[in-house]
Amino acid sequence: MEFNNDLNFYDLDRSKPPKSKHSKDVPFPEFFESKSSNGIDVIVIEDNSLPVISVRFVFKAGSYFDEGKTGLSSFVTDMLSKGTDEMTATEIAEKIDYYGATLSYGTDSDANFISIYTLEKYFDKVFNIVSSILNKPSFKEEEIERLRIQKVNSIKSMKDESDYLSNRAFKSRVYGDSPYAMPVEGLTDSVSKINRDDIYEYYVNNFTPSNLIVAFVGNISPEIAMTYIENNFGSQSTVDIAEIKNAFSFKPIVTPEVLIVNKKDAVQSSLKIGQLSVSRKEADFFPVYIMNNILGGSFTSRINYNLREKNGFTYGARSYFEFNKFAGDFSVETEVKTGITAAAISEILKELNVMRNEFVTDEELTSMKNYITGNFPLQLETPNSIASKVISLKLYDLENDFYSRYISNVNKVTKEQIKDAAV
Repeated sequence: MEFNNDLNFYDLDRSKPPKSKHSKDVPFPEFFESKSSNGIDVIVIEDNSLPVISVRFVFKAGSYFDEGKTGLSSFVTDMLSKGTDEMTATEIAEKIDYYGATLSYGTDSDANFISIYTLEKYFDKVFNIVSSILNKPSFKEEEIERLRIQKVNSIKSMKDESDYLSNRAFKSRVYGDSPYAMPVEGLTDSVSKINRDDIYEYYVNNFTPSNLIVAFVGNISPEIAMTYIENNFGSQSTVDIAEIKNAFSFKPIVTPEVLIVNKKDAVQSSLKIGQLSVSRKEADFFPVYIMNNILGGSFTSRINYNLREKNGFTYGARSYFEFNKFAGDFSVETEVKTGITAAAISEILKELNVMRNEFVTDEELTSMKNYITGNFPLQLETPNSIASKVISLKLYDLENDFYSRYISNVNKVTKEQIKDAAV
């Protein structure tokens, strides 16, 4: 078949984009799921395309369980790699480096995690290292003091950042006396008071099999993965902490308030405007998600267009929901020159009121649905991205078919639901 160089021959109108049809649900990739003899949730996504294996250990705890000792959860997680009964911190680092592996760890409000990534031929040795880290941390006093100094200095340096200060003020007011009000990394005073007994108690109570999700991704079979879990963690006893998981009540702010943190000589204002929202499981997720993307969750959003493109107040502005396990918040954030602070706030409030009181346009809703449903399959292209989604199902107690029905649930959202979600 010969190609006709005259484009008019094909009757194409390049001034108009092609019409798109509703996307269909994408079957969520299969994965192995089981429990160890002592209650560890094990996930295996076998991928034999490359001779590599990654393993993620996720403990369902996080800073929510700091119990008044702000920063404790983060301190404990960071201490895990600082030495075990079998290896010093230096030996751990040298062995990980020798095998060309990576070891990473961190903490957020609802979880503590530690991950390894290694070539298959070194997997046994690297897994033994992380097993020692998780099962036999030494929590040596000299390492505690060294880490304490690092953390205190890091927190002090963050106090010079305006976005850190605005976020601290916002979270403290929105979440009241709950742990979500406090920064995960802690405060200088609280970190200075953490001692070895605190660290050990948190570790014993929260780094327990019933709290643990382990996700294997790569060139490993489910049978072998389960063997590694049973051999290295199967003898651990578990602690049930379910009775304290919902110990705090969260009260929304009824009357609008303005909080000001005075930062001397600041040339910019760091703005954070928002309120208490709902937890990840409580959220009517799809209307909320689409509404936020139209409002301020994407580069083409209303808020970003208003403040960046139309008024030139900032390089970027965004809105987002932070969905935690037991509560959440909604906020709009940006940074502007101090002289236009009031004008920027006025424009943000205007956009919020329009979203609350008016329906989004058909074009906005259709365009955003097409973007979200077109992007979703790309999020399932790699085994590690699939593992992240499976972990989120477990961590936030979501329905198993959440991602299998994702696209159809997006397409079902109406303008009325969008308006309700904004109220």
